[in-house]
Amino acid sequence: MTAPSLFALNASFYEQEDLRDKQGGMLLLMNPGDAARKGVVDGGRVVVWNDLGEAVFILRATEKVPSGVVVAEGVWWLEFSPGSRSVNALTSQRLTDQGNGSTFYDNRVDVRGEG
Repeated sequence: MTAPSLFALNASFYEQEDLRDKQGGMLLLMNPGDAARKGVVDGGRVVVWNDLGEAVFILRATEKVPSGVVVAEGVWWLEFSPGSRSVNALTSQRLTDQGNGSTFYDNRVDVRGEG
């Protein structure tokens, strides 16, 4: 799931170092139980991928995220991303079947440790 950040608006305000610092990096939020099953650790780098592409994130294990869901907050500028891509590499340009709305808030992905 892509979600807004408390310290940015989509891709806006990433030029502000203090706001980037408050976010703690380009994080992927994941339930601790899911992280343990995947063999990935809090604070480590993870690769999130699907049939559209992949991106590297810093993992934040948190009980705030339900099992089976991961959350990427904000749309980080590539110059501040831990890898060469951001969450946009994982999102579809497809429109909904009713109303032609965006589908970028809900994407199927998988997660693995980097390396």
